[in-house]
Formats: sequence, structure tokens, C-alpha cells
Amino acid sequence: MVNYGGISCWVEIENSPTQEYYVQSFGDRKLVTCWIASEVGKTFSINWRNLFCPYPTAGHVFMDGNECGGRVLPASPTFMNAKHEGVTDTNYLKKFVFSPLTLTDDDTFLSEPPNNQKLGCIEIAIYPVQIIGYVPLITNSSTLSEIKVHERAKKTVTQQIRLEEPKRLAVPQSALAHRFTGPPLITFVFKYRSLAFLRANGIAPPAPPPVLEPPREVLSEEEQADSQEMRSLRERLSVLEAKQSKRTNKRVRIKEEEENIPPSDAGLDRKKAKLDG
Repeated sequence: MVNYGGISCWVEIENSPTQEYYVQSFGDRKLVTCWIASEVGKTFSINWRNLFCPYPTAGHVFMDGNECGGRVLPASPTFMNAKHEGVTDTNYLKKFVFSPLTLTDDDTFLSEPPNNQKLGCIEIAIYPVQIIGYVPLITNSSTLSEIKVHERAKKTVTQQIRLEEPKRLAVPQSALAHRFTGPPLITFVFKYRSLAFLRANGIAPPAPPPVLEPPREVLSEEEQADSQEMRSLRERLSVLEAKQSKRTNKRVRIKEEEENIPPSDAGLDRKKAKLDG
């Protein structure tokens, strides 16, 4: 999460907040930039929070330099956060998704279009606004067309942002009509690249070292034979100890049984006759 003047902003990938790297603030330009790790095929949203501004704000979003709508955040404790996860109309949502960049060897693409200067950037400008009222029907024609880049001009960017197939919303959406009351309070720019790129360029910390197993002792053939013989002797000793323990237990039981045998009647009669005589 990055912050400026009481306004916080962050990107969530698959509903999990991302880690920002190398955050820079430019107060004179009211601009905050940072880097995030993106992954092809993952959907994402851009989120912001306004804790201190006593007036409503609107976040206008740009993907790779293309305008993609936004959200209004009223100045009310009931509305703490705003979330923009794609292009919507009243009934459908097309989510933002990280996609691979399309390369071409067509030399007509060597001259870079103006929008490509912002390729690899998620941008949101937060404006102070006045809310006019609700709009029951939303029409949003924003599209994120496939971007083609000449393979010799690819440089560091390998991804672009596209829109998923539309999904029907469970509840139809309305919108808040508003008008700007001033210039942007702050603009946040999230530069997205693969984690491998961020690590290779020292922007993100390196991967933790793998947990290595302790080196195993290498035994000679003679040592291996001795070790095997020792294991065999231990196993043989265990067998002999078990046999000895079994014999000892058997002798103890026999002795206990002999001590508990009652004298027979015949023996008592002989002893009695001898005493009477």
C-alpha cells in the first residue's frame, strides 16, 4: 500500500494485496510511483482509500495509457474503500488480466505509438469531485485492444493488460454522476513487470536460498562392506536377545507355577500315618 496526503492506494492480484517495491514520491508533481510483480493470466484490481479528505473523490484509471473508467468514493464513513477491477456496464463486468505482449517482425511497428510509452503501467489519478446524483444505467465502451510491439523494440516489457470475457453481475450496477472541482490530488503509478525482471534488476530482493540437505558422507567400498556387516551383526544380536528374553520369561513362569502347586491328599495321608505311628 502506498500513501500520500491521507489517500492510500494498492493493487490486488487474485484478491491478494501485492508488495510494492522502490516507492518514490514526487511532492511537487503530486506523483507516487512504485513497482509490482505481475503474473500472466492473473486478474487484478486497483483499490484506494480516503481517510482524511472531507470531500468526495473519484479515481480515474488508465491501463497501459488507455482510459478504463473509475469509481467515486463519497466522503462518508460508510464508504471507506473503492475497488476497480475491470470495465463494467449495468449488467456485465470484464475483469483486468495480465496478458503476454504480442511481438511482431513487421517493421511498421518500429515507430512506437504514443500510448506505448506507458506500456507496463497501471495509473490512477484521484480528483476532488462534487456528486450530482445516481445514474441508473452505465455505458462503458472502454476496450483494451491487443498491443503489438516489434520484437527488436520489446526492451523490458513482456506483458500487457487485457480484459477477460464479460461475466454477468449478480446485481445490476449504477453509477454516481460527478464533476471535477479541481486538479488531481495525487496520481499513483504502479509499474508492473515479472518478478524475475524485478529481481534481476535489483528492484525486488533476491529469492531466498534453497534449503540444502547436509552433504552425505561418501564411504569407500571397504567401509560400505564393514557398515553392512555391522548392520547384519546388530540384527543378529537383536534376534539372539529376543530369544534369550523369551527363554528367561519361560523359566520364570515355570518356577512360579511350581511354587503355586498345592500338596496332594495322598501326601497328607502318609504324613499323618507317620505321625500317628
